[in-house]
Amino acid sequence: MQKQKKNITKRLVLDAVLIALYVLLGYFKIPIGNILRVNMASFAVVICAVAFGPVDGLIVGFMGEFLSQILGPYGLTPTTALWALPEGARGLLLGCAMILLRKKDRTMFLFLLSCILSGIVASLLNTFALYVDSKMYGYYTDYMVFGVLLIRLGIAIVMSGMFGYIARIIVSALRRNKLI
Repeated sequence: MQKQKKNITKRLVLDAVLIALYVLLGYFKIPIGNILRVNMASFAVVICAVAFGPVDGLIVGFMGEFLSQILGPYGLTPTTALWALPEGARGLLLGCAMILLRKKDRTMFLFLLSCILSGIVASLLNTFALYVDSKMYGYYTDYMVFGVLLIRLGIAIVMSGMFGYIARIIVSALRRNKLI
């Protein structure tokens, strides 16, 4: 019983650290035009989902982006939760894929494919949040929202593949040294 409490506490602390890392990494953005910004925040979600599974991935993704929205220039708005949904979905989907891949042969190809698919879903949900936000507040045209969709998806594929590759190395090293 005592060991189980210790494990739960350890995971909660690690989730909190990964949420903080998400918020911190979200401040480092590379602008591409007026509407696109690439950041490294999703890396914390990928590490969490790979290491701990879908529930922790969902929590870190959703709470990380929720806090980023509140602490950033946008504050709390009616669409804040909608903006947090894509990263929560990324963590949930990738965490579920990790459960399925544990039962089967965990090849690098299937692992990276899972990372990329979860990134594509997150990017599509992010585009939906941008669309809803632009309709509510009237700041972007449909062309600006959907005209860059292929670029957004391309960036999602590259970044998700990179994050997945690096996260797998980090999580393997942490497990080998019994740190998680």
